[in-house]
Amino acid sequence: MKHWRKNPSVQCLTLALSTTIFGITVGLCFPPEMIRRFHTGGSALMTMVSSVSLLLVIRIIALRSKQDSKNQIDHDLLEAFLNHIPDNVFFKDRDSRFVRISRAMADYIGLPDPKLAEGKLDSDIFSPEHAGQALADEREIIRTGQPQIGVEEKETWPDGRESWVLTNKLPLTDHCGQIIGTMGIARNITDWKLAEQRLQHMALHDALTGLPNRVLLQDRLLQAIALARRSKNSVAVLMVDLDRFKNVNDFFGHNVGDRLLVGVAARLRATLRESDILARLGGDEFVIVVPLVLADGDVETVANKVIAALCEPFQLEGHTLQIGTSVGISLFPADGADATTLLQFSDAAMYEAKKKGGGTYCFFTSELANALRRRQTLEKNLHGACSRGEFAVHYQPLISTSSGQVTGVEALLRWNHPEEGLISPIEFIPRLEDLGLMVDVGDWVLKTACLQIMSWRKKGITIPRVAVNVSAQQFYRGDLARSVEQILCETGLRPDCLELELTESLTLDDSAITIEIMQSLKGIGVSLSLDDFGTGWSSLSYLRQFPIDRLKIDKSFLRDISSDPAAARIARSILDLGNNLGLSCIGEGVETWVQREYLYEQGCEEMQGFLFSRALPPDDCGELLRSWEPWKTEDPEIPETSLPIEEVSLTRVVGPAICS
Repeated sequence: MKHWRKNPSVQCLTLALSTTIFGITVGLCFPPEMIRRFHTGGSALMTMVSSVSLLLVIRIIALRSKQDSKNQIDHDLLEAFLNHIPDNVFFKDRDSRFVRISRAMADYIGLPDPKLAEGKLDSDIFSPEHAGQALADEREIIRTGQPQIGVEEKETWPDGRESWVLTNKLPLTDHCGQIIGTMGIARNITDWKLAEQRLQHMALHDALTGLPNRVLLQDRLLQAIALARRSKNSVAVLMVDLDRFKNVNDFFGHNVGDRLLVGVAARLRATLRESDILARLGGDEFVIVVPLVLADGDVETVANKVIAALCEPFQLEGHTLQIGTSVGISLFPADGADATTLLQFSDAAMYEAKKKGGGTYCFFTSELANALRRRQTLEKNLHGACSRGEFAVHYQPLISTSSGQVTGVEALLRWNHPEEGLISPIEFIPRLEDLGLMVDVGDWVLKTACLQIMSWRKKGITIPRVAVNVSAQQFYRGDLARSVEQILCETGLRPDCLELELTESLTLDDSAITIEIMQSLKGIGVSLSLDDFGTGWSSLSYLRQFPIDRLKIDKSFLRDISSDPAAARIARSILDLGNNLGLSCIGEGVETWVQREYLYEQGCEEMQGFLFSRALPPDDCGELLRSWEPWKTEDPEIPETSLPIEEVSLTRVVGPAICS
């Protein structure tokens, strides 16, 4: 100002002043006319400048107060966000040191206050492996400026605990866009990952024993084959099937059976080497894979150890259970080059071991390969055999022991193969069961038999009843009562003219369900018989509850009555049991006069067998029935249409109940 007084020439200039207030530089400009107004003295000018400055200060304070208020709101919002978000939120500087973390993350890493994390590194909290990976990820984000989204991280803690988080990491920038660190949001997904692991374990392991299931077995067997192929070694596959396991379920129930399977799995684990693979296919079937067979005799050693281990008694719920096992063995590459083939061949060898009485092992052979191919061919041809008209129903007469009159016929399924002719029922009936075709085929047999009885009656051939075998699949999986009722309605056959034959083993699967189904059938009006009685593990308490009309004595007891006193006593006991329960009895497989006389003397009501006639096609059986004459003496003459005794052994077919 002094300089202005001494230099009036500058009166035409604009006065410019500047000052700094609260760190903000403020510029003040005064026009010439305002300056001239105060040219007589500097005090007025200074007063003006001071007044303007004061107004500016007040304005700046107001603006700063407003900015501070906004900053406080932002600060409060951030604090609320960090205190209440359930995820792990963190901010780090360029050195990957924590600047701020959320309350949830403090709880996650075990800190009482989020501020205690400030300045810490991941290595101060997590394992070195996890900390090293986190540092590498954050340096990459700072270098490239690119975020990492949706990354699953497995975190290992110093005490060995493991957890999982789903992490999103982003570069943290200032107002100029410069990267000053990283920030991230991590959601704890440990519970979800553990549940995922449990589901994966359930998908790949047997729920009862915890062993690998078929899916995981296939994968591990493929790996073993690949390793053996590279190292030019062998792999052995052992199919292990328990002997007499069904008896355990029948006698003691499925709970004891399940506990036995768990015990078997434990013994097998203890018997095998750590490198061997043990899996459960289902039921009482286990598979052992020996990945590297290095010397002759290794596989036999494993098989013998398995058989010996499972021969030792099991103590369960106060019961001493004695079982055994049959083992089938196939080898890579000698028997097959893939997992499926090796499993099939070991299964075929296992059944061969069972045929030898169980408690032993068998290797797969070329002969078994032929039998397996035969089985596969039959299974292929069985599909559609019924619709192609290849199945037929043959009929075998049921004879009164006392009078020789025909009391009925039994309907038996036959397969007339277009190339091979008649195939033994013992070959194809089990295959129908395995393929799940018995419900449809069984219904077809039932309807065909009912129609045949009605057809014979129209021709003047009166048959009191027809007996039809019922498979386990029909009994339990199909709606048997509904099917029977519908077929009777469609064919016009009276319910009392139909008898359903149930195998003894079938009725022991589930007594409550069995009785319910039987009562439904009895409500329709059909009669029920228990076939092959004495061959299963009979429960007299069950038998007392079953609404059975007849017992059929299995032919195995009648075959040896003349040479085996024990067989004769068993047959007599069954007859006595039937009489005491009010049930009539039928003797099956009668082939000799000795057997016929024995049944007559013991008061058995009916019999059937090759002594009278084999099962015949409908037309042949019709002619036999039309010409049949009951005997009038105790030494009857058998009709000429029946088979001579000498031919019986050449034509007899031995098989399951449906094909007797």
